[in-house]
Amino acid sequence: MERMRRARNAMLAFYYVFTACGAVFCLRRDASLYNVLLAAAAFALPLVPYLLYRLAHLRPVYLLEIVFDAFVLAAVPFASLFGGYDFVPYWDKILHFLSGFLFAVLGTVVYFSCKPGHQLERADAFNASLYTWMFAMMSAVLWEIWEYIVSQSGADPQQVAATGVGDTMQDMIVCTLGGLITAASCWKYLQHTGEKRHVGLMMRLFEAYYRENIRKL
Repeated sequence: MERMRRARNAMLAFYYVFTACGAVFCLRRDASLYNVLLAAAAFALPLVPYLLYRLAHLRPVYLLEIVFDAFVLAAVPFASLFGGYDFVPYWDKILHFLSGFLFAVLGTVVYFSCKPGHQLERADAFNASLYTWMFAMMSAVLWEIWEYIVSQSGADPQQVAATGVGDTMQDMIVCTLGGLITAASCWKYLQHTGEKRHVGLMMRLFEAYYRENIRKL
C-alpha cells in the first residue's frame, strides 16, 4: 500500500509539471477562452478521485488513481495542450479505445457494488460481462453528446466540418471494442476461482477497488 501511495505521488508530481508546461505552451500560442478552460480542466481533473472518495466515503485505490492520471495526461495535457492530436496519428482513436477499457472496469465496479452480498461468483460471468460492455458503450454515447454540446460554443471536437459523422462513429466503435475486450476478460475472470483465476490488467484494477471498497460492505 505504501509503495503504491509513493508511486501515485510521483505520478501526480510528474502530471502537474507536465501540465504546467503544456498550459504555458498552449496559452502562449492561443490564449482563447476555450484554451484557458481546457488548461483549468487539466489541473482540476486529478482531483476527481479525491472528491469521489469524500462524497461516497471510499477508501483510496492508488493503482486506479495512477491509471486515471496517466489517461488524463495523455488525453488533455499531451493531446490538447501540447497538440498531440496533430503529430501522433490516430491518437484520438487510441484514447477512445483505452477509454472503453476504463469505463468497462467502472461498469464491473458498479455491478458488484449493487449486487446483494457483493460476492464474485461464476454465475455472474455472463451478466457482469454484458453489463460491463453496455456500460462502456453508454460512456461512448454520453461522451459524443458532450462533444456535440461543446461544439455549440464554436469549437469542433467532433470534426463535423471535416468528416461529418465519421469521427463520431469511429470514436464510439473503438470505445465499444475496448469495452468488449474488457467484458471478455471479466467473463474469463469470473469463470474460475482461487489460483486458477485469470487476472489481467483490467481485472487487476477491479480487484484493487473491490478489495478496498466492495468486499468490506
